[in-house]
Amino acid sequence: MEPKSVELPPPETLFAATLYLATNYAKSGCPRVCHMIMRQLMCILNHPSESVSPMLRETCCRLHAEWARIASERALAQERISNGVVQSIESIH
Repeated sequence: MEPKSVELPPPETLFAATLYLATNYAKSGCPRVCHMIMRQLMCILNHPSESVSPMLRETCCRLHAEWARIASERALAQERISNGVVQSIESIH
């Protein structure tokens, strides 16, 4: 049995969804949304359609790197906050 081929949405739909997610991230700062944005950008970057211009692919590549940096910085900040809370609690005891 052959695996089913997955049909991707048109690049415009993926791009619109990415903009929607970026707006939600600006409101919430949710790390899951950040990772969803990165996944959407990779879908556009790797989309098989010839309608995705080289410029859009390059932009998505650069934006993916930027969102990866944002995710990394946020994770580091969360870790520092968690460690600070743990250290503060330990100093009380």
